[in-house]
Amino acid sequence: MTQRHRNRVKAKLEGITFYLLIALLIAMVGWLSQRYSVTWDWSDTGRNSLTPASQLLLTRLEAPLKITSFAPENPELRRRIREIVERYQRFQPTIQLDFINPSLRPDLTRELGIRVSGELRLEYQGRSENLRSLDEESISNAIQRLIKRGERWIVAIEGHGERQLSGRSNHDLGTFGDELRQKGYQTRMLNLTESQQLPDNTNLVVIAGPQTDYLPGELELLLTYLENGGNLLWLTDPGERNGLQGLADNLGLTLLPGTIVDANGADLGLDNPAIALVPRYPGHPATAKFQLITLYPYTAALEVTEKNSWQATPLLNTLQRSWNETGSIQGEVTRNPEQGEKAGPLTIGYAFTRPGKAREQRLLVIGDGDFLSNAYLGNAGNLNLGLNLVRWLTGDDGLLDIPAKTASDLNITLSPTIGAIIGLGFLIVLPLLFIVTGQVIGWRRRRL
Repeated sequence: MTQRHRNRVKAKLEGITFYLLIALLIAMVGWLSQRYSVTWDWSDTGRNSLTPASQLLLTRLEAPLKITSFAPENPELRRRIREIVERYQRFQPTIQLDFINPSLRPDLTRELGIRVSGELRLEYQGRSENLRSLDEESISNAIQRLIKRGERWIVAIEGHGERQLSGRSNHDLGTFGDELRQKGYQTRMLNLTESQQLPDNTNLVVIAGPQTDYLPGELELLLTYLENGGNLLWLTDPGERNGLQGLADNLGLTLLPGTIVDANGADLGLDNPAIALVPRYPGHPATAKFQLITLYPYTAALEVTEKNSWQATPLLNTLQRSWNETGSIQGEVTRNPEQGEKAGPLTIGYAFTRPGKAREQRLLVIGDGDFLSNAYLGNAGNLNLGLNLVRWLTGDDGLLDIPAKTASDLNITLSPTIGAIIGLGFLIVLPLLFIVTGQVIGWRRRRL
């Protein structure tokens, strides 16, 4: 065998070996792809991946979550459903997804109240919920509602000019009430002069900035509710106690005169000195992991002056360069110690606890109701803090620190004017522009 022939055989063997290795590599990749799944999301905002907030929520699951989709044999619809559920399954493999064709199981479809093609039914620890919206925000909110054990009824007192949990005025708490209901809380307004009692299933009572005095009998009902172990969120404001001084005395609580002025706000571009900043929080369970700055417009400073059965913990403290201004907040404002104006840090929120019959009794008193109002709820971390405080008060400790928004808002809201401009632009202006451009080009070509 000549050298040239040997080289030719060697080249052929090397070629065969190369193709065999390529085939082996392809087979290995195919085998690995069946056993393991790796996904990369290269979209600009990671919109095709589960957000950190939803991932944090899944860590609170204590049992498998079953999701059943009532979808017909429509490959495109089932593919979209599978894609969004797989985001959850990649982070929590115990989540199970099944499909049921409604046409094949009409009895079950009617029994479970399924109304929409592709509707999801989520089941967790004996609780279930139907869901028609196929987006992360809706699914994560549904999971939050299922994690709760039993209903949570929040009763807001009315009849004295309080802020309404369903009101739409700037000073009301309607937007916050909407968020509570989306997270699975039941809310209702209650006039104590009409019912003269609090429902037995009340988990939390809210008193939000009354403008007129409570009657002695109403105050007695609230004090009896506390004596029986009830939980309370009291959002007060600078000024009169409006017949609730007995409640403050029960807690050993006093309010400093005036309204807090915070010079630190100017450094952040705030032009209202009556907005107090709280950037840091104590190691209390309600705020231990909370790291967002919160804003409090026109708030009162609080002090606990007596020792009683309650354990009081300062929860919200202003910064230095703040004080309780007793004069007018107009023009140049300076602290006047002779008028009882104390230098910050000042406490504007206290958490009260004491042992209860079944569980720890919890109260919160905050010297401001504006921070949860429609006008200010969207500022900084106000909404997230408000949800955290309600979760702590109602005993939903497992959901603490879950952000209000678990997914980015992908919807664009346009005013009617802007929508009309865009519509006219695409339907009329652009086609006319193309026609005119074509006519001009044709005219110039004919001249050549």
